Amino acid sequence: MSQSLLNIKELSIGYESQRALYPEITEQAHSAELIALVGRNGVGKSTLLRSLAGLQHPLEGSIEVDGVNLNSISRSEKARLISFVPSEQVKIQNLSIRSFVGLARFPYAGWGGGLSKHDWSIVDSALSSVGISNLSARDISLVSDGERHRAMIAFAIAQDTRVILLDEPTAFLDLPNKFETVRLLSQIASENSKTVIYSTHDLQGAIHEADSIWMMLPDGMVSGSPEDLALSESFQKLLVNTYVTFDMDTGTFKNKPSGSEQVYVTGEGLQLFWTVKMLQRIGYSVTTTDSASKRIVCSKTSSSLMWDLEVDGEPKLQFSTLKNLAERLKNNVKKCVS
Repeated sequence: MSQSLLNIKELSIGYESQRALYPEITEQAHSAELIALVGRNGVGKSTLLRSLAGLQHPLEGSIEVDGVNLNSISRSEKARLISFVPSEQVKIQNLSIRSFVGLARFPYAGWGGGLSKHDWSIVDSALSSVGISNLSARDISLVSDGERHRAMIAFAIAQDTRVILLDEPTAFLDLPNKFETVRLLSQIASENSKTVIYSTHDLQGAIHEADSIWMMLPDGMVSGSPEDLALSESFQKLLVNTYVTFDMDTGTFKNKPSGSEQVYVTGEGLQLFWTVKMLQRIGYSVTTTDSASKRIVCSKTSSSLMWDLEVDGEPKLQFSTLKNLAERLKNNVKKCVS
């Protein structure tokens, strides 16, 4: 295991004059580690990140970075240890992306002094690392959400801290940008020996990219690798009282099956796989016994895919798309409350 970089001991988060929002947290994070912070809405993810960043005083407990207790140092010293990217996007007019990222160097240069050539080289390197060097002169308020997110991540890189915290960095991004952003965070952590912690609602993405997951359950924090959490059935605890379930066989999250009627399917390869996915989506359960009242045969020719549907007491029907087959089956599926 790599060096323990961030140590959280008996941390109680919340607001002054109010009771703690969450049970005490004791966790460790290591260098070169990407950590996904997950939990239901309102559980306290943003409050935890703001407390770790020093923007909100914890009620009790301690936070140490590289052995330094954050409660014992100044704000400028904290800014050299931990950087924080909030969920709110920066949209300051008439401020270039390069100038914005340059603001990250002021914990080192001071507000009274300008940036040195060394500072600007760090800024330019940060812009390059997130792939937006070509946008350095653009107004930060006039670029896309994905580009603005990259500028904010570049800010955190240029700040050159051991720990980087990000609150919902993939919110409101399209699917390719979500994947690219999380992959970028993983590279930042591994290539620069930093600890990167980001909050997210995208559990599927966290499973595929994060080294560890911190899961804020109502009764306390559970942490571990995605695989350990899957094997311990911790994901199911997060999904209590929802219509979503975690499929241990495929490692995916999906709606709980609502169908009671069974259908027998034969076929092979991807055609069979996506046929089963469609059937489960519209409420059927798939069986391996051919005594079911509905039977589907997947077949293919050199130029097309075909599906034969046999229903007891009815003539056999043939379909050339899963959409048409689904429309026919949805008229007959018997729903039940799971």
